[in-house]
Amino acid sequence: MSALDLVLSYLTQPFIQRAFVIGILVALLSSLLSVFIVLKNVSLIGDGLAHTAFGGLAVGYYVGFFPLWTAAGLVVLGSMGITKLTRSTKIPSDAAVAVFLTLGLASGILLYELGRGFGISLESLLFGSILLASKNELLFVAAVLAAVVALMLFSFSKLVYTTFNETQAQAAGIRTAFFDYMLSALAGVAVIISIPIAGILLIAALLVLPGLTSIQVARSFRETMVLSPVFGLTSVVVGLLVSLVLDVAPGATIVLSGLGILLGVVTARKIGEFVSRE
Repeated sequence: MSALDLVLSYLTQPFIQRAFVIGILVALLSSLLSVFIVLKNVSLIGDGLAHTAFGGLAVGYYVGFFPLWTAAGLVVLGSMGITKLTRSTKIPSDAAVAVFLTLGLASGILLYELGRGFGISLESLLFGSILLASKNELLFVAAVLAAVVALMLFSFSKLVYTTFNETQAQAAGIRTAFFDYMLSALAGVAVIISIPIAGILLIAALLVLPGLTSIQVARSFRETMVLSPVFGLTSVVVGLLVSLVLDVAPGATIVLSGLGILLGVVTARKIGEFVSRE
């Protein structure tokens, strides 16, 4: 059986179809946030929140209280804490992220060991298990995406103003602190719903690569916002297809697809610049 036939046979399976749909939804959400995260130079926040999510999940499993909701609450609080430390102290943003990253990772490992693993697969948490996504998870991700997009559209102009020039935005009467906290909270939400896709170790890539790639080629902010989801969707679809053919973890192939697209875009841009100079 050829690779194409193998993929086509897989695509007839309902769980594979759910995986693609939920992957596309998460790609849209993370790609939209990615532009603002990269432009505000807080790219490491995804990594910090991912490890905070690990600690939150461990707390939820240890106390036996809705692990995902416990993790969601702690991640949102963690995102607020990172923003608070950055805005009100002399702690740089990367150091603030490192504080919550180590706190989440250390507490997660400790509780995981105390709970003797909680009877769950650590590999699925670390690397994702998108092929096991349920219909309820798909509906949940769709609802979150709709809510986040509505919120971003409602405050889009102020969010953009704050992202590009916070000082002028403050002078114009915009509550820039509110939008910093809002962006951090939305990043936290994106991290939680991205765990089934890429896992805790690879979530940060979904929040950085699409926006970073689009910035390399876009000539305006509007183009950046359009291209970022295109690159995000492409990396998820290609990554899932490759994972099916090679029978490997989807999270890793999705991230490597995103990195490959970034490398290709940067290389093409450099070649174009070289040719134009000749």
